[in-house]
Amino acid sequence: MIKGCKKNIVHITNTGCPYFEEAYFIVRRGGEIDISEDDIVKEASKIANLTGDAFKEKNKRAKMFRLSYFLYGASLCSLIFGIIAILLS
Repeated sequence: MIKGCKKNIVHITNTGCPYFEEAYFIVRRGGEIDISEDDIVKEASKIANLTGDAFKEKNKRAKMFRLSYFLYGASLCSLIFGIIAILLS
């Protein structure tokens, strides 16, 4: 917890992302360009939505890796059983 320091915070409650209910953004002081509060809120909402899309992409890649490992394992098992069947017959 920071004591004795004022921080400008943007709090978004409806992010539109299935992964986040709320988002907090701490705005840096002393920016060179004066930007309206509406623009800051729009940018924060855009970042929250992009972060949600990144989670979706990560989950998709994880599912593909799991599927490929399953298929590699199944192929290896069938190869081993095939070799054993040939050797026993």
